[in-house]
Amino acid sequence: MPDDDLRELEAIRERNGLQSVSDVVREAIAAYLCDEKATWNSDKVLATVPSALAEDVDMFIASGDAGDVSQAVTLALTAWVEEKKRYYLEGRDLVRQKVAEAVDERGTRKGMARTAARLRVQ
Repeated sequence: MPDDDLRELEAIRERNGLQSVSDVVREAIAAYLCDEKATWNSDKVLATVPSALAEDVDMFIASGDAGDVSQAVTLALTAWVEEKKRYYLEGRDLVRQKVAEAVDERGTRKGMARTAARLRVQ
């Protein structure tokens, strides 16, 4: 290991009050694993994004809503996917229910119209 790296590890050890450089390396590995575990089972996506949308993403990053572009896009995709799931799981059933109600109402109106026509004939 280069001397500069060893000196940096020793400085980190002193600042953090650790017993040895091995402790520094152990903590560094644990922090790395904690930070990276969310990306282990992920796919990398390359996309062309309109400038206005990219500016909005940058604005949200600057305001602290996301740490970087990757996190901001992941948050946006998560929200979009959840919205679509709700629509397909709940919204589709709601549409079916409204259609069924409209069909029932239409049938009721037709029945009333037939009854009214019979009453006029008599």
